[in-house]
Amino acid sequence: MNLGLNNIKMRKTIYAIGFFVVESVFSVGLFTSCGDRFQEEYPWMIGRQEDMDNTNEEGAGATDITVLEQELRGAIPYMISYTKGGSWQPHAYQYQRSNNIDNYAGYWTTTKGTFAFGGALPTLYTYPNDYLGGPMDNSIFTQSYNAIHHATELGKPEWRAVALIIQAYQGHEIVDFYGAAPFNDWRNLQRNPPLTYEKGEDIYAQIFNDLDEAIRILKERQPSRDEIAKIEDLTIRTLSNGDWRMWVKFANSIKMRMAMNIVKYDVGTAQQKFEQAVTDDIGVLSETDARDIAYYQEQNACSWYVLGNSWNDIRLGASLENILKRCNHPLLTRWFDTNAYTIKDKSSGIAAPIDVYGVRAGINMRNNNTTGKDKGGYGPFATLTGEFQYMHQPFFKRTESLFLMAEGALRGWNTRGRTAQELYEAGIRLCFQENGITDESVITQYLEQTEVNDVDYVDPYNGENNIAGRVNVCVKWNESDDNEVKLEKIITQKYIANFPMSAEAWTTFRRTGYPRLFPVKVNNLKDQNVDTELQLRRIPIVETTNNTLEIASLVQALGQPNWGGSRVFWDIANETRGDQSPDNEYLLVVPHNF
Repeated sequence: MNLGLNNIKMRKTIYAIGFFVVESVFSVGLFTSCGDRFQEEYPWMIGRQEDMDNTNEEGAGATDITVLEQELRGAIPYMISYTKGGSWQPHAYQYQRSNNIDNYAGYWTTTKGTFAFGGALPTLYTYPNDYLGGPMDNSIFTQSYNAIHHATELGKPEWRAVALIIQAYQGHEIVDFYGAAPFNDWRNLQRNPPLTYEKGEDIYAQIFNDLDEAIRILKERQPSRDEIAKIEDLTIRTLSNGDWRMWVKFANSIKMRMAMNIVKYDVGTAQQKFEQAVTDDIGVLSETDARDIAYYQEQNACSWYVLGNSWNDIRLGASLENILKRCNHPLLTRWFDTNAYTIKDKSSGIAAPIDVYGVRAGINMRNNNTTGKDKGGYGPFATLTGEFQYMHQPFFKRTESLFLMAEGALRGWNTRGRTAQELYEAGIRLCFQENGITDESVITQYLEQTEVNDVDYVDPYNGENNIAGRVNVCVKWNESDDNEVKLEKIITQKYIANFPMSAEAWTTFRRTGYPRLFPVKVNNLKDQNVDTELQLRRIPIVETTNNTLEIASLVQALGQPNWGGSRVFWDIANETRGDQSPDNEYLLVVPHNF
Protein backbone atom coordinates (compact mmCIF):
# COMPACT_ATOMS: atom_id res chain seq x y z
CA MET A 1 0.00 0.00 0.00
CA ASN A 2 2.72 2.42 -0.76
CA LEU A 3 3.13 4.73 -3.66
CA GLY A 4 6.55 5.56 -4.88
CA LEU A 5 6.22 9.14 -3.69
CA ASN A 6 9.87 10.02 -3.42
CA ASN A 7 9.84 11.39 -6.93
CA ILE A 8 6.41 12.94 -6.78
CA LYS A 9 6.01 16.68 -6.64
CA MET A 10 2.77 18.24 -5.63
CA ARG A 11 1.76 21.81 -6.24
CA LYS A 12 -0.49 24.00 -4.15
CA THR A 13 -4.09 23.51 -5.21
CA ILE A 14 -7.41 25.14 -4.66
CA TYR A 15 -9.12 22.75 -2.33
CA ALA A 16 -12.76 21.83 -2.45
CA ILE A 17 -14.54 25.11 -2.76
CA GLY A 18 -17.88 24.14 -1.29
CA PHE A 19 -17.33 20.46 -2.05
CA PHE A 20 -15.48 17.48 -0.71
CA VAL A 21 -13.16 16.93 -3.63
CA VAL A 22 -9.46 17.41 -4.07
CA GLU A 23 -7.09 17.78 -6.94
CA SER A 24 -3.67 16.25 -6.70
CA VAL A 25 -1.19 16.93 -9.44
CA PHE A 26 1.72 14.57 -9.86
CA SER A 27 4.55 15.64 -12.07
CA VAL A 28 6.62 12.45 -11.78
CA GLY A 29 5.97 9.04 -10.33
CA LEU A 30 4.36 5.71 -11.09
CA PHE A 31 1.52 4.23 -9.12
CA THR A 32 2.40 0.73 -8.04
CA SER A 33 -0.53 0.00 -5.76
CA CYS A 34 -3.85 1.42 -4.72
CA GLY A 35 -5.70 2.84 -1.85
CA ASP A 36 -2.77 4.99 -0.82
CA ARG A 37 -3.41 8.30 0.87
CA PHE A 38 -2.23 11.47 -0.67
CA GLN A 39 0.62 13.01 1.24
CA GLU A 40 -1.43 15.77 2.77
CA GLU A 41 -4.15 15.99 5.34
CA TYR A 42 -7.46 15.24 3.67
CA PRO A 43 -8.81 18.64 2.62
CA TRP A 44 -12.10 17.94 0.90
CA MET A 45 -14.53 18.67 3.71
CA ILE A 46 -16.99 21.31 2.71
CA GLY A 47 -15.97 24.70 3.86
CA ARG A 48 -12.38 23.71 4.50
CA GLN A 49 -10.39 26.61 3.20
CA GLU A 50 -6.65 26.16 3.08
CA ASP A 51 -4.17 28.97 2.77
CA MET A 52 -3.98 29.73 -0.89
CA ASP A 53 -1.59 31.65 -3.02
CA ASN A 54 -3.43 32.49 -6.20
CA THR A 55 -0.58 34.31 -7.85
CA ASN A 56 0.56 31.19 -9.63
CA GLU A 57 -2.86 29.93 -10.53
CA GLU A 58 -3.17 28.80 -14.11
CA GLY A 59 -4.59 31.59 -16.19
CA ALA A 60 -4.06 34.36 -13.68
CA GLY A 61 -3.12 37.58 -15.40
CA ALA A 62 -3.40 36.21 -18.91
CA THR A 63 -1.97 38.61 -21.43
CA ASP A 64 -1.76 36.43 -24.52
CA ILE A 65 -3.63 33.65 -26.21
CA THR A 66 -1.10 30.93 -25.34
CA VAL A 67 -2.16 31.10 -21.69
CA LEU A 68 -5.78 30.71 -22.76
CA GLU A 69 -4.90 27.69 -24.88
CA GLN A 70 -3.03 26.11 -21.97
CA GLU A 71 -6.08 26.57 -19.75
CA LEU A 72 -8.21 24.58 -22.15
CA ARG A 73 -5.55 21.90 -22.62
CA GLY A 74 -5.51 21.54 -18.87
CA ALA A 75 -9.29 21.55 -18.44
CA ILE A 76 -10.25 18.94 -21.04
CA PRO A 77 -8.73 15.89 -19.28
CA TYR A 78 -10.40 16.79 -16.00
CA MET A 79 -13.92 16.38 -17.31
CA ILE A 80 -13.87 12.88 -15.83
CA SER A 81 -10.36 12.84 -14.32
CA TYR A 82 -9.35 9.94 -16.48
CA THR A 83 -6.17 11.56 -17.55
CA LYS A 84 -3.47 14.12 -17.16
CA GLY A 85 -2.07 15.20 -20.50
CA GLY A 86 -3.66 12.24 -22.27
CA SER A 87 -2.14 9.58 -20.00
CA TRP A 88 -4.34 7.44 -17.79
CA GLN A 89 -4.41 8.36 -14.10
CA PRO A 90 -5.62 5.20 -12.33
CA HIS A 91 -5.17 6.48 -8.81
CA ALA A 92 -7.14 9.66 -9.49
CA TYR A 93 -9.86 7.65 -11.19
CA GLN A 94 -10.03 5.20 -8.29
CA TYR A 95 -10.21 8.05 -5.83
CA GLN A 96 -12.93 9.89 -7.71
CA ARG A 97 -15.12 7.20 -9.34
CA SER A 98 -14.07 3.61 -8.92
CA ASN A 99 -14.93 3.39 -5.25
CA ASN A 100 -18.34 4.94 -5.61
CA ILE A 101 -20.22 5.44 -8.87
CA ASP A 102 -18.77 2.39 -10.65
CA ASN A 103 -20.25 0.31 -7.83
CA TYR A 104 -23.66 2.02 -7.90
CA ALA A 105 -23.93 1.33 -11.62
CA GLY A 106 -23.24 -2.38 -11.11
CA TYR A 107 -20.32 -2.38 -13.55
CA TRP A 108 -17.62 -3.05 -10.98
CA THR A 109 -17.31 -3.97 -7.34
CA THR A 110 -14.59 -2.73 -5.02
CA THR A 111 -13.25 -5.99 -3.67
CA LYS A 112 -12.00 -4.66 -0.39
CA GLY A 113 -14.09 -4.04 2.68
CA THR A 114 -11.57 -1.48 3.84
CA PHE A 115 -8.33 0.13 2.88
CA ALA A 116 -5.71 0.51 5.55
CA PHE A 117 -6.61 4.12 6.21
CA GLY A 118 -10.03 4.50 4.71
CA GLY A 119 -12.52 2.62 6.83
CA ALA A 120 -15.54 1.00 5.24
CA LEU A 121 -15.96 1.86 1.57
CA PRO A 122 -19.09 3.22 -0.09
CA THR A 123 -19.80 -0.09 -1.84
CA LEU A 124 -21.41 -0.80 1.54
CA TYR A 125 -23.25 2.52 1.42
CA THR A 126 -20.86 3.82 4.04
CA TYR A 127 -19.38 7.31 3.73
CA PRO A 128 -16.19 7.85 5.65
CA ASN A 129 -14.38 11.14 5.23
CA ASP A 130 -11.20 9.17 4.76
CA TYR A 131 -11.39 7.81 1.25
CA LEU A 132 -13.97 9.47 -0.89
CA GLY A 133 -12.55 12.22 -2.95
CA GLY A 134 -15.75 12.44 -4.88
CA PRO A 135 -16.27 11.92 -8.57
CA MET A 136 -15.37 15.46 -9.61
CA ASP A 137 -12.60 17.94 -9.31
CA ASN A 138 -13.35 21.62 -8.88
CA SER A 139 -10.14 22.56 -10.70
CA ILE A 140 -12.19 22.24 -13.86
CA PHE A 141 -14.11 25.31 -12.85
CA THR A 142 -10.94 27.26 -12.21
CA GLN A 143 -9.49 26.48 -15.60
CA SER A 144 -12.68 26.65 -17.63
CA TYR A 145 -13.88 29.86 -16.01
CA ASN A 146 -10.50 31.47 -16.54
CA ALA A 147 -10.75 30.35 -20.16
CA ILE A 148 -14.26 31.85 -20.47
CA HIS A 149 -13.02 35.16 -19.08
CA HIS A 150 -9.79 35.27 -21.07
CA ALA A 151 -11.45 34.15 -24.32
CA THR A 152 -13.77 37.13 -24.13
CA GLU A 153 -10.96 39.44 -23.13
CA LEU A 154 -8.65 38.24 -25.91
CA GLY A 155 -11.22 38.03 -28.69
CA LYS A 156 -11.43 34.24 -29.00
CA PRO A 157 -15.13 33.44 -28.57
CA GLU A 158 -14.63 29.93 -30.00
CA TRP A 159 -12.52 29.08 -26.95
CA ARG A 160 -15.23 30.53 -24.74
CA ALA A 161 -17.59 28.07 -26.43
CA VAL A 162 -15.30 25.12 -25.72
CA ALA A 163 -14.93 26.18 -22.09
CA LEU A 164 -18.72 26.42 -21.72
CA ILE A 165 -19.10 22.87 -23.07
CA ILE A 166 -16.49 21.59 -20.62
CA GLN A 167 -18.29 23.25 -17.72
CA ALA A 168 -21.63 21.95 -18.96
CA TYR A 169 -20.38 18.39 -19.06
CA GLN A 170 -19.06 18.39 -15.54
CA GLY A 171 -21.69 20.70 -14.10
CA HIS A 172 -24.68 18.56 -15.07
CA GLU A 173 -23.02 15.43 -13.69
CA ILE A 174 -22.36 17.15 -10.37
CA VAL A 175 -26.07 17.97 -10.16
CA ASP A 176 -26.94 14.39 -11.06
CA PHE A 177 -24.71 13.02 -8.31
CA TYR A 178 -25.35 15.45 -5.46
CA GLY A 179 -28.59 17.24 -6.33
CA ALA A 180 -27.27 20.78 -5.81
CA ALA A 181 -24.00 22.67 -6.09
CA PRO A 182 -22.50 26.14 -5.60
CA PHE A 183 -22.33 26.39 -9.37
CA ASN A 184 -22.07 30.13 -9.81
CA ASP A 185 -19.78 30.58 -6.82
CA TRP A 186 -17.46 28.04 -8.42
CA ARG A 187 -17.90 29.70 -11.77
CA ASN A 188 -17.04 33.09 -10.30
CA LEU A 189 -14.10 31.61 -8.38
CA GLN A 190 -15.56 32.57 -5.03
CA ARG A 191 -12.93 31.90 -2.40
CA ASN A 192 -14.59 32.66 0.91
CA PRO A 193 -16.87 30.06 2.46
CA PRO A 194 -19.69 29.50 2.97
CA LEU A 195 -20.61 29.13 -0.67
CA THR A 196 -24.23 29.27 -1.78
CA TYR A 197 -25.75 26.10 -3.15
CA GLU A 198 -28.24 26.40 -6.00
CA LYS A 199 -31.16 24.22 -6.98
CA GLY A 200 -30.37 21.50 -9.47
CA GLU A 201 -33.15 22.61 -11.80
CA ASP A 202 -31.74 26.17 -11.90
CA ILE A 203 -28.27 24.88 -12.74
CA TYR A 204 -29.71 22.69 -15.49
CA ALA A 205 -31.48 25.72 -16.99
CA GLN A 206 -28.25 27.71 -17.00
CA ILE A 207 -26.33 24.85 -18.59
CA PHE A 208 -28.92 24.51 -21.36
CA ASN A 209 -28.37 28.21 -22.13
CA ASP A 210 -24.58 27.78 -22.02
CA LEU A 211 -24.77 24.92 -24.51
CA ASP A 212 -26.95 26.95 -26.86
CA GLU A 213 -24.46 29.81 -26.73
CA ALA A 214 -21.53 27.47 -27.35
CA ILE A 215 -23.21 25.86 -30.36
CA ARG A 216 -24.04 29.26 -31.88
CA ILE A 217 -20.49 30.57 -31.45
CA LEU A 218 -18.81 27.50 -32.92
CA LYS A 219 -21.02 27.61 -35.98
CA GLU A 220 -20.09 31.25 -36.47
CA ARG A 221 -16.35 30.89 -35.89
CA GLN A 222 -15.65 27.38 -37.28
CA PRO A 223 -12.09 27.07 -35.95
CA SER A 224 -9.67 25.24 -38.22
CA ARG A 225 -7.87 21.99 -37.44
CA ASP A 226 -4.66 23.96 -36.85
CA GLU A 227 -6.46 26.18 -34.36
CA ILE A 228 -8.00 23.21 -32.53
CA ALA A 229 -4.56 21.62 -32.30
CA LYS A 230 -3.63 24.44 -29.94
CA ILE A 231 -6.12 23.21 -27.32
CA GLU A 232 -6.21 19.46 -28.07
CA ASP A 233 -3.38 16.98 -28.50
CA LEU A 234 -4.33 15.65 -31.92
CA THR A 235 -1.48 13.14 -31.87
CA ILE A 236 -3.65 10.99 -29.61
CA ARG A 237 -6.81 11.79 -31.58
CA THR A 238 -8.41 13.48 -28.64
CA LEU A 239 -12.11 14.44 -28.53
CA SER A 240 -12.77 16.21 -31.84
CA ASN A 241 -9.78 14.97 -33.82
CA GLY A 242 -9.48 18.53 -35.08
CA ASP A 243 -13.06 18.96 -36.33
CA TRP A 244 -15.05 21.79 -34.71
CA ARG A 245 -18.25 20.04 -35.71
CA MET A 246 -17.48 17.30 -33.19
CA TRP A 247 -17.51 19.90 -30.41
CA VAL A 248 -20.97 20.91 -31.63
CA LYS A 249 -22.07 17.29 -31.68
CA PHE A 250 -20.65 16.89 -28.18
CA ALA A 251 -22.66 19.89 -26.98
CA ASN A 252 -25.84 18.66 -28.65
CA SER A 253 -25.36 15.18 -27.22
CA ILE A 254 -24.96 16.57 -23.69
CA LYS A 255 -28.10 18.62 -24.29
CA MET A 256 -29.97 15.50 -25.44
CA ARG A 257 -28.84 13.53 -22.37
CA MET A 258 -29.89 16.31 -20.00
CA ALA A 259 -33.23 16.62 -21.78
CA MET A 260 -33.98 12.95 -21.25
CA ASN A 261 -32.92 13.21 -17.61
CA ILE A 262 -35.73 15.70 -16.93
CA VAL A 263 -38.48 13.83 -18.80
CA LYS A 264 -40.43 13.04 -15.62
CA TYR A 265 -39.84 16.49 -14.14
CA ASP A 266 -40.85 18.61 -17.14
CA VAL A 267 -41.79 16.58 -20.21
CA GLY A 268 -42.49 19.67 -22.33
CA THR A 269 -39.04 21.18 -21.82
CA ALA A 270 -37.47 17.74 -22.17
CA GLN A 271 -39.02 17.22 -25.60
CA GLN A 272 -38.16 20.75 -26.72
CA LYS A 273 -34.47 20.49 -25.76
CA PHE A 274 -34.19 16.94 -27.10
CA GLU A 275 -35.62 17.85 -30.50
CA GLN A 276 -33.47 20.98 -30.72
CA ALA A 277 -30.37 18.82 -30.30
CA VAL A 278 -31.40 15.99 -32.64
CA THR A 279 -32.74 18.18 -35.46
CA ASP A 280 -29.87 20.68 -35.35
CA ASP A 281 -28.15 20.91 -38.74
CA ILE A 282 -25.01 19.33 -37.26
CA GLY A 283 -26.90 17.19 -34.77
CA VAL A 284 -25.75 14.61 -32.26
CA LEU A 285 -23.33 11.70 -32.29
CA SER A 286 -24.41 8.67 -34.30
CA GLU A 287 -23.11 5.56 -36.05
CA THR A 288 -22.09 7.73 -39.03
CA ASP A 289 -19.33 9.32 -36.92
CA ALA A 290 -15.96 7.60 -37.02
CA ARG A 291 -15.39 7.58 -33.27
CA ASP A 292 -16.66 8.50 -29.84
CA ILE A 293 -15.88 11.75 -28.06
CA ALA A 294 -12.82 10.40 -26.33
CA TYR A 295 -9.08 10.22 -25.91
CA TYR A 296 -7.54 7.62 -28.20
CA GLN A 297 -4.09 6.40 -27.29
CA GLU A 298 -2.48 3.00 -26.97
CA GLN A 299 0.46 3.65 -24.71
CA ASN A 300 -0.85 3.14 -21.21
CA ALA A 301 -3.21 0.49 -19.89
CA CYS A 302 -6.64 1.90 -19.06
CA SER A 303 -7.50 2.67 -15.44
CA TRP A 304 -9.92 -0.24 -15.09
CA TYR A 305 -7.26 -2.67 -16.30
CA VAL A 306 -4.72 -1.32 -13.82
CA LEU A 307 -7.18 -1.27 -10.92
CA GLY A 308 -8.36 -4.81 -11.58
CA ASN A 309 -5.49 -6.68 -13.16
CA SER A 310 -2.52 -5.01 -11.47
CA TRP A 311 -3.77 -3.66 -8.16
CA ASN A 312 -6.52 -6.28 -7.68
CA ASP A 313 -8.88 -3.69 -6.19
CA ILE A 314 -11.90 -4.18 -8.44
CA ARG A 315 -13.71 -7.07 -10.06
CA LEU A 316 -16.57 -7.37 -12.52
CA GLY A 317 -19.85 -6.41 -10.87
CA ALA A 318 -22.46 -9.10 -10.35
CA SER A 319 -25.20 -7.03 -12.02
CA LEU A 320 -23.31 -6.65 -15.29
CA GLU A 321 -22.20 -10.29 -15.22
CA ASN A 322 -25.76 -11.55 -14.78
CA ILE A 323 -27.23 -9.23 -17.40
CA LEU A 324 -24.65 -10.33 -19.97
CA LYS A 325 -25.30 -13.99 -19.16
CA ARG A 326 -29.10 -13.65 -19.26
CA CYS A 327 -28.81 -11.87 -22.63
CA ASN A 328 -26.33 -14.50 -23.86
CA HIS A 329 -24.04 -11.67 -24.90
CA PRO A 330 -20.81 -12.65 -26.72
CA LEU A 331 -18.97 -9.67 -25.24
CA LEU A 332 -19.00 -11.35 -21.83
CA THR A 333 -15.90 -13.40 -22.63
CA ARG A 334 -14.46 -10.82 -24.99
CA TRP A 335 -14.39 -8.24 -22.18
CA PHE A 336 -13.89 -10.38 -19.08
CA ASP A 337 -11.71 -13.33 -18.19
CA THR A 338 -12.67 -16.68 -16.70
CA ASN A 339 -11.08 -17.72 -13.44
CA ALA A 340 -7.54 -18.94 -14.07
CA TYR A 341 -7.24 -20.13 -10.47
CA THR A 342 -9.57 -22.35 -8.51
CA ILE A 343 -12.41 -20.76 -6.59
CA LYS A 344 -13.47 -22.86 -3.61
CA ASP A 345 -16.59 -22.46 -1.52
CA LYS A 346 -15.38 -21.07 1.80
CA SER A 347 -17.53 -23.51 3.79
CA SER A 348 -17.50 -26.75 1.79
CA GLY A 349 -14.21 -26.37 -0.05
CA ILE A 350 -15.89 -27.51 -3.27
CA ALA A 351 -14.26 -26.03 -6.37
CA ALA A 352 -16.44 -24.04 -8.77
CA PRO A 353 -16.44 -24.69 -12.53
CA ILE A 354 -14.44 -22.41 -14.80
CA ASP A 355 -16.59 -19.39 -15.65
CA VAL A 356 -16.80 -15.59 -15.67
CA TYR A 357 -17.62 -14.58 -12.11
CA GLY A 358 -18.65 -11.14 -10.92
CA VAL A 359 -18.83 -9.90 -7.34
CA ARG A 360 -21.97 -8.57 -5.72
CA ALA A 361 -21.73 -5.03 -4.34
CA GLY A 362 -22.08 -4.35 -0.66
CA ILE A 363 -21.11 -7.76 0.64
CA ASN A 364 -19.11 -8.23 3.80
CA MET A 365 -15.45 -8.59 2.88
CA ARG A 366 -13.78 -7.78 6.17
CA ASN A 367 -11.55 -10.81 6.02
CA ASN A 368 -11.61 -11.42 2.31
CA ASN A 369 -9.67 -8.58 0.74
CA THR A 370 -8.48 -9.33 -2.74
CA THR A 371 -4.71 -9.57 -2.86
CA GLY A 372 -4.18 -11.31 -6.19
CA LYS A 373 -5.77 -13.64 -8.70
CA ASP A 374 -4.05 -16.64 -7.17
CA LYS A 375 -4.71 -15.80 -3.51
CA GLY A 376 -8.18 -17.24 -3.04
CA GLY A 377 -11.32 -15.41 -1.88
CA TYR A 378 -12.43 -12.96 -4.56
CA GLY A 379 -9.02 -12.76 -6.17
CA PRO A 380 -9.78 -15.20 -9.04
CA PHE A 381 -13.01 -13.41 -9.97
CA ALA A 382 -13.27 -11.67 -13.35
CA THR A 383 -11.10 -8.81 -14.51
CA LEU A 384 -10.73 -7.32 -17.99
CA THR A 385 -9.16 -9.32 -20.77
CA GLY A 386 -6.24 -8.02 -22.77
CA GLU A 387 -8.76 -7.08 -25.47
CA PHE A 388 -9.82 -4.20 -23.27
CA GLN A 389 -6.41 -3.21 -22.00
CA TYR A 390 -5.85 -0.18 -24.22
CA MET A 391 -9.39 1.01 -24.66
CA HIS A 392 -10.06 4.62 -25.51
CA GLN A 393 -11.04 6.99 -22.75
CA PRO A 394 -14.65 7.96 -23.53
CA PHE A 395 -16.44 11.14 -22.57
CA PHE A 396 -19.56 10.46 -24.67
CA LYS A 397 -20.22 7.29 -26.65
CA ARG A 398 -22.04 7.04 -29.96
CA THR A 399 -23.99 4.09 -28.60
CA GLU A 400 -25.43 6.25 -25.81
CA SER A 401 -26.60 8.77 -28.37
CA LEU A 402 -28.37 6.09 -30.44
CA PHE A 403 -30.17 4.63 -27.43
CA LEU A 404 -31.18 8.09 -26.22
CA MET A 405 -32.70 8.72 -29.64
CA ALA A 406 -34.41 5.31 -29.48
CA GLU A 407 -36.05 6.36 -26.22
CA GLY A 408 -37.05 9.68 -27.76
CA ALA A 409 -38.62 7.93 -30.75
CA LEU A 410 -40.49 5.63 -28.35
CA ARG A 411 -41.97 8.73 -26.74
CA GLY A 412 -43.06 10.06 -30.14
CA TRP A 413 -40.44 12.80 -30.34
CA ASN A 414 -38.78 13.97 -33.54
CA THR A 415 -35.79 11.78 -34.38
CA ARG A 416 -35.52 12.72 -38.06
CA GLY A 417 -37.83 9.91 -39.15
CA ARG A 418 -35.88 7.10 -37.49
CA THR A 419 -37.99 4.63 -35.52
CA ALA A 420 -37.33 3.35 -32.02
CA GLN A 421 -36.65 -0.13 -33.41
CA GLU A 422 -34.21 1.18 -36.04
CA LEU A 423 -32.26 3.20 -33.45
CA TYR A 424 -32.35 0.38 -30.88
CA GLU A 425 -30.91 -2.12 -33.33
CA ALA A 426 -28.36 0.42 -34.61
CA GLY A 427 -27.12 0.88 -31.04
CA ILE A 428 -26.69 -2.86 -30.58
CA ARG A 429 -24.93 -3.22 -33.94
CA LEU A 430 -22.51 -0.40 -33.14
CA CYS A 431 -21.75 -1.96 -29.75
CA PHE A 432 -20.74 -5.18 -31.48
CA GLN A 433 -18.80 -3.50 -34.27
CA GLU A 434 -16.79 -1.14 -32.07
CA ASN A 435 -15.75 -4.15 -29.99
CA GLY A 436 -14.47 -6.06 -32.99
CA ILE A 437 -17.48 -8.30 -33.69
CA THR A 438 -18.42 -7.70 -37.32
CA ASP A 439 -19.81 -11.12 -38.28
CA GLU A 440 -23.35 -10.33 -39.40
CA SER A 441 -24.61 -13.78 -38.46
CA VAL A 442 -23.47 -13.29 -34.86
CA ILE A 443 -25.13 -9.87 -34.63
CA THR A 444 -28.35 -11.12 -36.23
CA GLN A 445 -28.50 -14.12 -33.94
CA TYR A 446 -28.25 -11.80 -30.94
CA LEU A 447 -30.90 -9.42 -32.26
CA GLU A 448 -33.31 -12.33 -32.86
CA GLN A 449 -33.21 -13.75 -29.33
CA THR A 450 -36.76 -14.18 -28.02
CA GLU A 451 -35.90 -15.52 -24.57
CA VAL A 452 -33.43 -14.78 -21.80
CA ASN A 453 -31.23 -17.39 -20.22
CA ASP A 454 -32.61 -18.53 -16.88
CA VAL A 455 -29.39 -17.74 -15.02
CA ASP A 456 -29.20 -16.56 -11.41
CA TYR A 457 -26.22 -14.94 -9.76
CA VAL A 458 -24.11 -17.43 -7.84
CA ASP A 459 -21.20 -16.44 -5.65
CA PRO A 460 -18.98 -19.53 -5.81
CA TYR A 461 -16.99 -18.34 -2.79
CA ASN A 462 -19.86 -17.47 -0.46
CA GLY A 463 -23.33 -18.73 -1.32
CA GLU A 464 -24.91 -16.32 1.16
CA ASN A 465 -24.57 -13.66 -1.58
CA ASN A 466 -26.56 -15.57 -4.21
CA ILE A 467 -29.51 -13.73 -5.71
CA ALA A 468 -32.08 -14.47 -8.39
CA GLY A 469 -31.52 -12.89 -11.80
CA ARG A 470 -33.80 -9.93 -12.42
CA VAL A 471 -33.64 -9.11 -16.14
CA ASN A 472 -36.45 -10.89 -17.98
CA VAL A 473 -36.79 -8.91 -21.21
CA CYS A 474 -35.42 -10.56 -24.33
CA VAL A 475 -33.35 -8.79 -26.97
CA LYS A 476 -35.66 -9.07 -29.99
CA TRP A 477 -37.77 -6.00 -30.65
CA ASN A 478 -41.48 -6.73 -30.63
CA GLU A 479 -43.73 -3.93 -31.81
CA SER A 480 -46.64 -5.42 -29.88
CA ASP A 481 -44.88 -4.96 -26.53
CA ASP A 482 -46.11 -2.07 -24.42
CA ASN A 483 -43.89 0.98 -24.10
CA GLU A 484 -42.66 0.04 -20.62
CA VAL A 485 -41.27 -3.26 -21.92
CA LYS A 486 -39.77 -1.56 -24.96
CA LEU A 487 -38.09 1.01 -22.72
CA GLU A 488 -36.65 -1.70 -20.51
CA LYS A 489 -35.16 -3.36 -23.59
CA ILE A 490 -33.66 -0.05 -24.75
CA ILE A 491 -32.14 0.76 -21.38
CA THR A 492 -30.83 -2.77 -20.78
CA GLN A 493 -28.99 -2.81 -24.09
CA LYS A 494 -27.84 0.78 -23.55
CA TYR A 495 -26.41 -0.33 -20.21
CA ILE A 496 -24.36 -3.01 -21.93
CA ALA A 497 -23.25 -0.88 -24.87
CA ASN A 498 -22.29 2.12 -22.76
CA PHE A 499 -19.94 0.13 -20.50
CA PRO A 500 -17.85 1.40 -18.72
CA MET A 501 -19.59 4.82 -18.51
CA SER A 502 -20.92 4.29 -15.00
CA ALA A 503 -22.19 7.83 -14.33
CA GLU A 504 -24.74 7.62 -17.11
CA ALA A 505 -25.69 4.06 -16.12
CA TRP A 506 -26.37 5.06 -12.52
CA THR A 507 -28.31 8.17 -13.56
CA THR A 508 -30.43 6.19 -16.02
CA PHE A 509 -31.14 3.50 -13.41
CA ARG A 510 -32.39 6.12 -10.98
CA ARG A 511 -34.43 7.86 -13.68
CA THR A 512 -36.10 4.76 -15.17
CA GLY A 513 -35.60 1.84 -12.78
CA TYR A 514 -33.70 0.00 -15.55
CA PRO A 515 -31.73 -2.11 -15.94
CA ARG A 516 -32.76 -4.23 -12.98
CA LEU A 517 -29.63 -4.05 -10.84
CA PHE A 518 -28.92 -6.15 -7.79
CA PRO A 519 -29.18 -4.23 -4.52
CA VAL A 520 -26.28 -4.11 -2.09
CA LYS A 521 -26.16 -6.93 0.42
CA VAL A 522 -25.24 -4.62 3.32
CA ASN A 523 -27.10 -1.30 3.48
CA ASN A 524 -25.48 0.99 6.02
CA LEU A 525 -27.56 4.05 5.09
CA LYS A 526 -31.03 2.99 6.18
CA ASP A 527 -30.94 5.86 8.68
CA GLN A 528 -30.61 8.17 5.65
CA ASN A 529 -33.81 6.81 4.13
CA VAL A 530 -31.92 4.64 1.62
CA ASP A 531 -34.28 1.84 0.59
CA THR A 532 -32.32 -1.28 -0.34
CA GLU A 533 -34.44 -1.93 -3.44
CA LEU A 534 -34.63 1.68 -4.62
CA GLN A 535 -30.92 1.97 -3.79
CA LEU A 536 -28.86 5.12 -3.31
CA ARG A 537 -30.55 8.16 -4.92
CA ARG A 538 -27.76 10.73 -4.50
CA ILE A 539 -24.35 10.97 -2.89
CA PRO A 540 -24.69 12.48 0.59
CA ILE A 541 -22.04 15.00 1.53
CA VAL A 542 -20.10 14.28 4.70
CA GLU A 543 -21.10 16.72 7.44
CA THR A 544 -18.42 18.14 9.71
CA THR A 545 -18.06 20.96 12.18
CA ASN A 546 -16.42 22.96 9.40
CA ASN A 547 -19.31 22.98 6.95
CA THR A 548 -22.42 23.72 9.00
CA LEU A 549 -23.40 26.79 6.98
CA GLU A 550 -22.82 25.17 3.62
CA ILE A 551 -24.77 22.07 4.59
CA ALA A 552 -27.64 24.39 5.52
CA SER A 553 -27.39 25.99 2.06
CA LEU A 554 -27.28 22.55 0.43
CA VAL A 555 -30.37 21.36 2.31
CA GLN A 556 -32.25 24.51 1.37
CA ALA A 557 -31.40 24.02 -2.32
CA LEU A 558 -32.34 20.33 -2.19
CA GLY A 559 -35.54 20.96 -0.26
CA GLN A 560 -34.70 17.70 1.51
CA PRO A 561 -32.24 16.40 4.09
CA ASN A 562 -28.65 15.71 3.10
CA TRP A 563 -29.38 11.98 2.87
CA GLY A 564 -28.53 9.24 0.42
CA GLY A 565 -32.25 8.55 0.07
CA SER A 566 -33.14 12.13 -0.92
CA ARG A 567 -33.84 12.52 -4.62
CA VAL A 568 -32.29 14.70 -7.31
CA PHE A 569 -34.87 17.10 -8.76
CA TRP A 570 -35.49 15.04 -11.91
CA ASP A 571 -35.89 11.80 -9.92
CA ILE A 572 -39.69 11.75 -9.58
CA ALA A 573 -41.04 9.06 -7.25
CA ASN A 574 -43.74 7.38 -9.33
CA GLU A 575 -42.67 3.74 -8.99
CA THR A 576 -44.85 1.21 -7.15
CA ARG A 577 -44.10 -2.01 -5.28
CA GLY A 578 -44.71 -5.52 -6.44
CA ASP A 579 -43.92 -8.96 -5.09
CA GLN A 580 -41.76 -9.71 -2.11
CA SER A 581 -38.25 -10.61 -3.13
CA PRO A 582 -37.38 -14.06 -1.80
CA ASP A 583 -33.84 -12.92 -1.04
CA ASN A 584 -34.55 -9.45 0.26
CA GLU A 585 -36.61 -7.81 2.97
CA TYR A 586 -38.13 -5.27 0.57
CA LEU A 587 -40.83 -5.44 -2.05
CA LEU A 588 -39.58 -5.40 -5.62
CA VAL A 589 -39.77 -2.07 -7.44
CA VAL A 590 -42.18 -1.72 -10.36
CA PRO A 591 -41.03 1.21 -12.57
CA HIS A 592 -43.55 3.50 -14.30
CA ASN A 593 -42.20 5.64 -17.14
CA PHE A 594 -45.30 6.14 -19.28
